[in-house]
Amino acid sequence: MNLLLPGLFAIALWLMFSLYRSHNRKKAELLLPVRSASIVKIHSYKSFGIIATIRFKDEQTPQIGDRLHEDGNIYQITGVVTPDPVEEQPRDTWDCRLVKI
Repeated sequence: MNLLLPGLFAIALWLMFSLYRSHNRKKAELLLPVRSASIVKIHSYKSFGIIATIRFKDEQTPQIGDRLHEDGNIYQITGVVTPDPVEEQPRDTWDCRLVKI
């Protein structure tokens, strides 16, 4: 009985601390910047996400983890396909793998 109460107290403290850290991570994710873009063509829906051609409205190259806003939905980029130099594709258009958030 003497060890039960301190053990429960330690578990409660650990649980509160882990919930606090999880909440702060989720809150920080919401504050990430969202880039403006338009989805030109959706190539396929897969279990790992959406593969689509995206035209960004800024000149920056897309990075994994970037978020974009299109038609009221927010997507996160999980992969970027580098364009072939032979293919004539506009500079601001990229093939990306997306996950809808």
